[in-house]
Amino acid sequence: MSRWRAWVNRTWLITVCVGLLLGVAVAAQAMPAQVMIIRHAEKFEDREKIHLNAWGHTRAKALAQFFQSDPRVLQYGVPAAIIAQRPSQEKKSVRCEETVEPLAQALGQKVINRFAYGAVTELVEWLRSTREWDSKSVLVCAEHMDIVSLAKSLGVPHVRQPVWPHETYDRVWLVDISPTDGKVISFRDIPQCLLFGDSFQAASSSEQPGAFSFSQTYRETTDEAATQGAPATTWTCRIVAEAWGDFSRFDDDTIPVLRLGGFTFGYYATTLGKLRQSKNAEVKTDAVAGSGSLRYEYSAIVNGLKKTYAWVWFSWDKERLKAEFQAEIDETGMTPDLNMPVECRLEKSDGSISGVTGCYLAFGDKRFFAPAGLAYRGAATRIKDQSNRDVYQVTVKDEAGFLVRKRYLPEL
Repeated sequence: MSRWRAWVNRTWLITVCVGLLLGVAVAAQAMPAQVMIIRHAEKFEDREKIHLNAWGHTRAKALAQFFQSDPRVLQYGVPAAIIAQRPSQEKKSVRCEETVEPLAQALGQKVINRFAYGAVTELVEWLRSTREWDSKSVLVCAEHMDIVSLAKSLGVPHVRQPVWPHETYDRVWLVDISPTDGKVISFRDIPQCLLFGDSFQAASSSEQPGAFSFSQTYRETTDEAATQGAPATTWTCRIVAEAWGDFSRFDDDTIPVLRLGGFTFGYYATTLGKLRQSKNAEVKTDAVAGSGSLRYEYSAIVNGLKKTYAWVWFSWDKERLKAEFQAEIDETGMTPDLNMPVECRLEKSDGSISGVTGCYLAFGDKRFFAPAGLAYRGAATRIKDQSNRDVYQVTVKDEAGFLVRKRYLPEL
């Protein structure tokens, strides 16, 4: 009898141990391998309109092909789940659902819309408790005010920007997650490259009617004694773009655009007419002379006072279009509403760095000048400052940019 009890006890103990081990494995696997985050597509300027505009519907259709064919988002196959934020009592927009509906139809899926705007914590907790998406990718379409919170809730350690930029609709955030402990392995911000005006445009000819240059410095200090908060960050940037040609035909619907990497000024709603009404902009035009200028300032309240930390300036006439952007930002004292043009990350190695970033200059809908990409070079270093804090410094620069002509294609 005693042998029988011993055998039963051993069997029970083995069963319990195996169950615990399986439970640990199940818990560790309860998370998608990748969460892809996009903003809804383009909207109307009128906040009372809750649907996508025509351009937004075009992007939604393009995204249906993008998430089935672009290798950058197919590491784990097509999305196993498509999640879109739904309207709340405060926000009635249905733009997130409209953005991913063409993709859902193409894949034979239903859009999961159980989470309202603002319900970021609930969404992430649901992802962590649902095993159906283990080792797969899921797509989340959110409004721009929730995207940074969503990335942080997933565990992305330091998302530099305080909010997704207002003008930007063409990026995808890829969050890769460890299958063993559910922690973030990597975080990438990639361009969709789908429509006119998106982050990167390919050159269509070798013509060189313009010039483009930029310089940027970046400094990030990590206080080892601090237990909370992001590193202290300061950065400066200057962009100068110039294109030769006749830019004298314009009206209040003309849109000036300057973009380099993560910085964008101008999109479908940023017309000269709208800018005339903005308290941040000064627009001067002379229809007879066919010339004009625009200055737009980025400001924040610092220690109770309004401080201008960046500005963008355009001027145009019958001979040329010129644009310039300058920024000098200390993120320890403010939260800028724009992105640093060339992203710098702590994981970069010391020494020489180089790359290519997309950029373009545009004025209106029929004159478009786009470079194939602006190559940059620089140096990255890690040092200890006088307080024995880790300091990461990057300086990048290029003065040999070029612009090429690209024809505007309305069907895109």
